Amino acid sequence: MSDSTRENTDNRFRQPLAAVTRGQIRDIILIVTVTALITYFHNWPPHIGIIPSESLHILLRRLYYIPIIYAAFRFGIKGGLLTSLTITALFAPHAARSMGGLFKGAAVDNFFDLLIYNVVAITTGMVVDDKRRQAQRYQETLKLNREIEERETALRQIKAYTDSILSSISSGVISLDRRGNIVTANPEAMRILGRKESELVGFPLEKIFRNQERLVLAARRILNGEQQRATMEAELAGEGQVLTVAIRITPHLSRGETVGIVITIEDLTEVKNLTEQLMRADKLSGLGELVAGVAHEVRNPLGVIRASVQMMEKEMETGCKSSELTHVMLQEIDRLDAVVKALLDFGRPSKSQFERIDVQQSLEEVILLTRQFALQQQVGVSRNFAEDLPALWADDDQLKQVFVNLISNAIQAMPDGGRLSISVYTEGGFIKISFADSGTGISTETRERIFDPFFTTRAGGSGLGLSIVHRIVDAHNGYMQVGSRVGTGSTFTVSLPLIKRGERPEVEINA
Repeated sequence: MSDSTRENTDNRFRQPLAAVTRGQIRDIILIVTVTALITYFHNWPPHIGIIPSESLHILLRRLYYIPIIYAAFRFGIKGGLLTSLTITALFAPHAARSMGGLFKGAAVDNFFDLLIYNVVAITTGMVVDDKRRQAQRYQETLKLNREIEERETALRQIKAYTDSILSSISSGVISLDRRGNIVTANPEAMRILGRKESELVGFPLEKIFRNQERLVLAARRILNGEQQRATMEAELAGEGQVLTVAIRITPHLSRGETVGIVITIEDLTEVKNLTEQLMRADKLSGLGELVAGVAHEVRNPLGVIRASVQMMEKEMETGCKSSELTHVMLQEIDRLDAVVKALLDFGRPSKSQFERIDVQQSLEEVILLTRQFALQQQVGVSRNFAEDLPALWADDDQLKQVFVNLISNAIQAMPDGGRLSISVYTEGGFIKISFADSGTGISTETRERIFDPFFTTRAGGSGLGLSIVHRIVDAHNGYMQVGSRVGTGSTFTVSLPLIKRGERPEVEINA
């Protein structure tokens, strides 16, 4: 026999022995010992001279139940039946000796006991095995429940982790099922769409994006497997304003099958506004130089014309028709001079004097200055200033010019009276000053042009006020935002960079 064959044979014998515990070995020794003692006394050797009585034989027969039941309890039906069969074989000689009086009481009792031994072993073993199976099933159930709880805990942790990631993403993320109904939406998606979670989850795509036919069509094509993905730009109404967004639609795959779609929405409004402001600032810079040159050339001859008209007026008789005409000419020359002055202010702003200023104090002075105008127009002014506002490094006079212009425009936008709310707060490294009115609002077309020079919707306006405001804010390294809806009012927000303690930012405005 080879070494490998011998090793395999040894392993086959060793494995059953390894499965037997020390406790089971003790049980086997106890069962064998008790059975052997009962059998020894039952078959008392005749040479000893003491013959057991019939009552002692009956007692010893009954004692056989002890190892049988014990074996059944410890080893189940197999152990009980093996013990009962062993005892049957050991008790058989005594039962055979009682055959002399066949069908007498002792013989019947002996054979009845042999039968009962095995019945008790089988019955007890079956009960014990059943209890063990129940206990095993109970333990398996407990184990399964623990595994389920662990998996549920793991799933909850994964969901919480996923939710935290989605909440941290700066883009809106919406998932939809195979039917096109919304399943989840992260906080940024709710903000962009201006809806709560309860107003999104469970609703079909067509209801949420009812005015976005291109988006809906692309989403349906991807769900039907007719298209792989789609990207587009769109305008969505949310947060009281129209937002410019970039939309990306991709399929949600599971085992290679499309089970839904994922819509990613990125808010490009601020990027678009900043881009437009940069383009506008560049345009205004070149236009300002041109306008300043033209205004300067116009102002000199305008002064000569005014002086000439004044001399003509002195030489004419009071009350004559020519005198009235010269008076009208002087009024129009003054109005034209005011326009030229505005052009010069726009084209060549004065040299700035930067200093640390208290923006709240500057606003209070401007509010006091425009108070009478607001009262005349029946406009109430409310303040909402954050506490402990930091100082600004700015030109106080120029900022006051910005505030006067914005407050005056807001009051004029409420011809029938209304409410002007002025708020000051800090956000993202900027101090923000917002002017929200309850006026007539501004249309989308007008809003795109309000900072263009000479554009005005008000009779008698020069169209340079907001252009000058924009140029001053841009020169302070700030930016402006406008939100408006026709019929509900407008909000102009000026954002200026904060300065840290001990810091003196280098801000320059070209003369």
